[in-house]
Amino acid sequence: MKVTSYFKTFFIASSASALGVSILVLSACSGPAGSPLSAVPAASQHVTPARATPSPIPFKFLTVDDPNSDTNEVTGINQRGKIVGTYGAGSASNIAQSYTSEPPYTKFRGMNYPGADGTAATSLSSNRIIAGYVINPNQLNGVWAFVRSNGLWSLLKDRKQGEGDYAVTKVLGVNDSEYAVGYYTNGSGVQIPFELNLVTENFTNLQPPQAKSAEATGINGKGNMCGIEMLDDGSTEGFYLQYGTYYTLKYPGAVNTWAWGINFDNQIAGQYQDAAGTLHGFILTYPTAGSASRVWQSVDISDAVSTKLTGINNHEWISGSYVDATGNTHGLVGMPKS
Repeated sequence: MKVTSYFKTFFIASSASALGVSILVLSACSGPAGSPLSAVPAASQHVTPARATPSPIPFKFLTVDDPNSDTNEVTGINQRGKIVGTYGAGSASNIAQSYTSEPPYTKFRGMNYPGADGTAATSLSSNRIIAGYVINPNQLNGVWAFVRSNGLWSLLKDRKQGEGDYAVTKVLGVNDSEYAVGYYTNGSGVQIPFELNLVTENFTNLQPPQAKSAEATGINGKGNMCGIEMLDDGSTEGFYLQYGTYYTLKYPGAVNTWAWGINFDNQIAGQYQDAAGTLHGFILTYPTAGSASRVWQSVDISDAVSTKLTGINNHEWISGSYVDATGNTHGLVGMPKS
């Protein structure tokens, strides 16, 4: 693995009101069947962020790559700055592999399920829990969610998942309270988001608004969640769930929006596609606020073709990836400039 030094950054901050971002607030709505569940007490649902920066954050970036692969991504970052990532194209001849690393990201520890056709670590907590999914582990078929705690692997699947190509269960986010989120694919090929209690191994379906198909992608220490939903018109938008209420997330003027990670202050990191088709990273602060108070920040790597943010921790360190002009994908970690 290698770490390449700093890149220039480009920022745009915008108020949602300027371009008419919509906020859809629903407590019960159409979508995948099931009842929303939150691990956070009712008294915590209206906590105002105390540390969130309500203005553009200047970052310095590190490129984090495996030298033997041109496909890299830092998929998650915890409160201590520890990261998980993946490299490899995901093909039979170049399977997806995973690693963990800690600042200054000069040493890397491989983390791959023995005998699997691929391992994708997607998230980690600050108390030694790493989660993600594995492809065809040992003699088991399909895509299985995994949780690795104190060096021990556990494979999980939602019993409602389909068969064959639809035998898919993935964990995409985990918190310190031993709750995780992700999705499974049902027998009709529809992606159904869930919250997972890691202690009881109980899966609970989520119900994002207007979703034809959806994924839950992040959960913070309060039990608030983010995710993405695919709509009937073929577009994608993000969602934020706080104690049973859903909020639609659309970057101002974007064609598509993906919400990938969330921190304790309910700041959300993700990616959006503009009208020209270019992909940018974003940070959203105050997702439950009115349109005039929501703060969006566009985040791009200078000279990159596209940028994606996958996670944000409580210190506003971010993880993700970018694609350079030659088409290679690089992992990244961003730290606020002091």
